[in-house]
Amino acid sequence: MEKPIGVIEEIDGRPQKTATSGKKALLEPPAGAGWEPLAKKMGFQVGKSPAMRRLVETAYKIAKKNINVLIQGETGTGKEILARFIHAASHRSRQVFVPLNCGALPKGVMETELFGHERGAFTGAVKMRRGLFEMAHRGTIFLDEIGEASPAIQVKLLRVLETGEFLRVGGEKPVKIDVRVIAATNVDLRLALRNGTFREDLFYRLEGVRLEIPPLRERVEDIPVLAEFFARKINPALLISPEAMRLLCNYSWPGNIRELSNIIQNAVALCEGNIILPEHLGARIVSGDPAGRKTWGRSCSGKTAEDTGCTGGTGDGCPGTAPPGKVFHAFLDFPNQIALEGMSCEKLADLLIHVRRQEKKILHVMRARGSDLAPLLSLEEAEIHAITEALDYHQGVIIKAARSLGIGRNTLARKIKKYNIKVEGLD
Repeated sequence: MEKPIGVIEEIDGRPQKTATSGKKALLEPPAGAGWEPLAKKMGFQVGKSPAMRRLVETAYKIAKKNINVLIQGETGTGKEILARFIHAASHRSRQVFVPLNCGALPKGVMETELFGHERGAFTGAVKMRRGLFEMAHRGTIFLDEIGEASPAIQVKLLRVLETGEFLRVGGEKPVKIDVRVIAATNVDLRLALRNGTFREDLFYRLEGVRLEIPPLRERVEDIPVLAEFFARKINPALLISPEAMRLLCNYSWPGNIRELSNIIQNAVALCEGNIILPEHLGARIVSGDPAGRKTWGRSCSGKTAEDTGCTGGTGDGCPGTAPPGKVFHAFLDFPNQIALEGMSCEKLADLLIHVRRQEKKILHVMRARGSDLAPLLSLEEAEIHAITEALDYHQGVIIKAARSLGIGRNTLARKIKKYNIKVEGLD
């Protein structure tokens, strides 16, 4: 068949209203650098989960191969960003990426959206209109919720995948295209095959490679990374308190990353300072229940976590708390040096007060259990520690250190001599 040059050659320069979200990806995959620089450049937060990192590595490897991809994952797991990553890592990265949600359009509109129509094809068709497949020529088309496509549309999609050509609605002349298809679904298409609602031949055409994105509840180690990313995207100085992070890690996230993004956005709006606290997260996160029922932190006796001293996620009589190891590492990782350097002195002072409160809570839990492992200082050790901290903070200036400790200069000098504390410039 003759290629309709007059139509195809105009596609790249004349995007239509229906594909305004299909921006050209001008991200060059760095040669030999692996997938991480490209993901970082795109703002694609992959996280630390081994399963997710293996998935993205696979996606990067197959990106340069001209094969179709089927992405499977629950709603909100990030199927479109993975599709955009594949496009950006491919040889088509300088061409257009055109997304379409197959479940968002009425069945009667789908054919025209995908394949366009000729002038006079139906009432109101006053001029020829190109469809999304033509607009995606030499680029990538992303068909989200492909399982929602009607049987009639499935037949037409199969023809495009098999022959690389289609007819516009009301047209007689085939239009040839060169398009990579990435499809995505949040349902099990194999079950749809057994039910007869999805064509088997189309399924195997789409499934050149199948990538399955794990739900957020199976990659808990990525929740802190993603939560901090969403928070700092709005306010770079924001931090998330350990209690709030524990609640986020403990929640089941039925809406996955999209729900996490929404929760953090709301929390930022409610947060008046620079630290997101549990009260900023909303009832369903605090309760650990997607329905928002306030059940979090209550033991069988009906006491709250604070009543029992179980505020650190120990799991002793506190259903719904995070595993001890995860809470421990959350404390160790909070906050990072870059975040601290980006905060004002006033905010740093607030943070220090907050951290000291956490120390009191930890000691409260240990005392309630009768533990003798708490690393408490003797009176002399506490005094030496306070003096050393004050001198370090004021860079050895005695009068400033004494003022911050609430004692006189001579008193501080005597104590420095008594405890044999080394201070530069002091005889």
